[in-house]
Amino acid sequence: MSRSGTILSTLTFAGVTLTSGCGERDARNVTEANAEQMLSSTSAQQTEAARYPAAPYLSELESSLLFGDIWQRPGLSRRDRSLVTVAVMQALYRTEELREYLGRALDDGVTREEISELMTHVAMYAGWPSASNASRVATDVYQTRGLAFPAPVEPVDLRIDLRGGNPGYPAIPYLSALTRSLLYDEKDGIWARPGLSPRDRSIITVAVAQASYATDQLRGHIGRALNNGVTQEEIQEIITHVTFYAGWPTGSNAARVAAEVFTERGLPLGQ
Repeated sequence: MSRSGTILSTLTFAGVTLTSGCGERDARNVTEANAEQMLSSTSAQQTEAARYPAAPYLSELESSLLFGDIWQRPGLSRRDRSLVTVAVMQALYRTEELREYLGRALDDGVTREEISELMTHVAMYAGWPSASNASRVATDVYQTRGLAFPAPVEPVDLRIDLRGGNPGYPAIPYLSALTRSLLYDEKDGIWARPGLSPRDRSIITVAVAQASYATDQLRGHIGRALNNGVTQEEIQEIITHVTFYAGWPTGSNAARVAAEVFTERGLPLGQ
């Protein structure tokens, strides 16, 4: 309610009480109590809208829909939602939002070691600059909170496999070799590192592929996610969650791709 509405309501309450036969003191007490309640409500609304004063309805949607509903839905844990959101903020180079959601991730139980692995993993799918920027933001967040940095990792003796195998990218043989070795080597590849489970890496990769509108990659990684133990319901929640951070077109595209994958695997739709 606007301040002018509060004043008009106060005058109305005063008129009713003064003509109702109540005593002047009781009328004044009732009027003041109602006015105080309305001003308190107005102040709360103004505080809520202050986050985005140029777009107050956006503030209302963030409070009631994004944090009041989406983040509370039971289909995906708050930890998983934090992993997904940090990954998308890194991939889309949303520096200030990344800072905010790194703090939320720490509060939701995501460890610094897991954040380190997440940033390295996302670098493979969103590019090195995204990880360089994310690392700087994480440094600031840790220093602000008085947190130590993750321990250095042991050197990795990663050998690039140039022996042919399945040439996933026949026009760029070295990229095929990097994919086999850097990403998927069973011992030292990114997907094999112990800091995040294959399931965690799948939900991160599906989220980044959706946010990047990488349709073919998304199709493959939804299938990999199902193989890694991510449930159909969790994939549905990931797509819905990411839609609020990457835009409705990404959600529409991801929903179509997921429907195709579910149908191919004989999984029910519309549940």
